[in-house]
Amino acid sequence: MMSEDKDLISISDKQLIEIVARIGELFQNVISIDNSVAITDKEVFTHYFEGKTAEPAEVIGKPFPSRGFIPEALRTGSLQAGIIPSGVYGVHAFRSATIPFKNFKGNIIGTISVALSLKNQTVLKETSEKISISINELIGTTEGISSSAVQLSDNVSEALNQTEEIIGLIEKTNNILDFVNDIASNSRLLGLNAAIEASRAGEAGKGFSVVANEIRKMAENSRESVNSTKDLLSSINVKVSTLLEKTQQLSDVSHTQAAATQEISASIHELLSAINIVQKVAEDV
Repeated sequence: MMSEDKDLISISDKQLIEIVARIGELFQNVISIDNSVAITDKEVFTHYFEGKTAEPAEVIGKPFPSRGFIPEALRTGSLQAGIIPSGVYGVHAFRSATIPFKNFKGNIIGTISVALSLKNQTVLKETSEKISISINELIGTTEGISSSAVQLSDNVSEALNQTEEIIGLIEKTNNILDFVNDIASNSRLLGLNAAIEASRAGEAGKGFSVVANEIRKMAENSRESVNSTKDLLSSINVKVSTLLEKTQQLSDVSHTQAAATQEISASIHELLSAINIVQKVAEDV
């Protein structure tokens, strides 16, 4: 037992660092998440096992920065962990954990660091931010369209009501024309009777005969005017009825459009919420 302890103590710091490096390389392969492992002595990087997606870094034999997790771990003898910003080691930002290790005399001789790249996280965060901006713009546009669709629906409904009122007025006008037509018919009959009586009166009824003829002409003209007006109103009624049908169809479409636009707006809000969740996850990784 004493011999084995002496053999362990006889292992040099350089040999021990090499052993830790081999363990680090094994550790890198065991972790399922892509990672990089770096080994240092108290001054420089001695080993670096690059991850699959890590940016190439020529660090072996180079001093590590005077500030950061490695010098802090060497100084305190404790685990140091956090995010290393881009450019510190000439590579993209990464999440790192650094722990010092000792020789068999209890002296700290180096560190081992495991780094997880934040490149994909950064890309995800930037992309989700761009999508979020685009969605917010889309929400503004969609809400504008929705507001216009609602306004259009209201206007079409108003036009529909006005068209129905016009049809009602045409029907009332027809009633008035029927009344005028009845008066014209009665006036014509009255003129005819007056002509007959004037004829019976002979020479004394000639003046009355002229009046009777004028009444008959006026009645006939009124009847013709009424019939022409009724034909015109009938034609207008057909046109307005067609307009009413088309307006009703447009009203249905505008209501559907307004409802669909509001649903789209709601869906976009849900999508924005999902993007915000993705952003939060990206920040917390």
